[in-house]
Amino acid sequence: MEDFMTKYKVALFDLDNTLLKTEDASVAALTYALKQDGMTATPEAIIKLMGIPGLDMARQLGAPDPEKTIRIFNEQIKQEVDLIKEYAGIDDMFAGLTDLGVEFGIVTSKLKRVFDDEMKHFPKIERIKRVVFSDDTKKHKPDAEPLEFGIKKYFPNIDKKEVLYVGDSLFDMQAAHAAGVAFANARWGAIPTNDFSEAEYILKTPLDLLQVVK
Repeated sequence: MEDFMTKYKVALFDLDNTLLKTEDASVAALTYALKQDGMTATPEAIIKLMGIPGLDMARQLGAPDPEKTIRIFNEQIKQEVDLIKEYAGIDDMFAGLTDLGVEFGIVTSKLKRVFDDEMKHFPKIERIKRVVFSDDTKKHKPDAEPLEFGIKKYFPNIDKKEVLYVGDSLFDMQAAHAAGVAFANARWGAIPTNDFSEAEYILKTPLDLLQVVK
């Protein structure tokens, strides 16, 4: 490991549509789950809510029984795993962060059991052990609590000015700023029409992050 003085000592990542392209799988599974109660939602409506916990998504989409909808969703998404893909450049990005001495972790809105089940198919991400799940906090993105929980648990001695959160959604940006940390938008997974003008950084590719942390 080379000895660099980096601007950021810790990089925290959202998972869905930041490290993994899960949009297609999530839309397919949630559409199926909603149909079980005679509900329909456009892909655009579903995508707009990505970044918050599934239960909150189901509520906002008007599901009559959100708990049932998400139970079905969590089972159905196992059938859609072939639609989940890792973005190009993620492996090289993590290797570069390691070479720079930058530590990293994940802050996701997924339940731990859902994460564990899905990541069996993505062993490199499964090996990341510093992960905050929606089970860990009472409040969720866009609230600051998940990020604050992760920093306190895994990086207790770090200054927030040395932490960068990388995500694809407006909820991610709002959570980062609420927690007092800088935000880098993962443009490769973000909705093109969303306004990220308040983001500290816009990353066109995963490898762009290496220049930012320096």
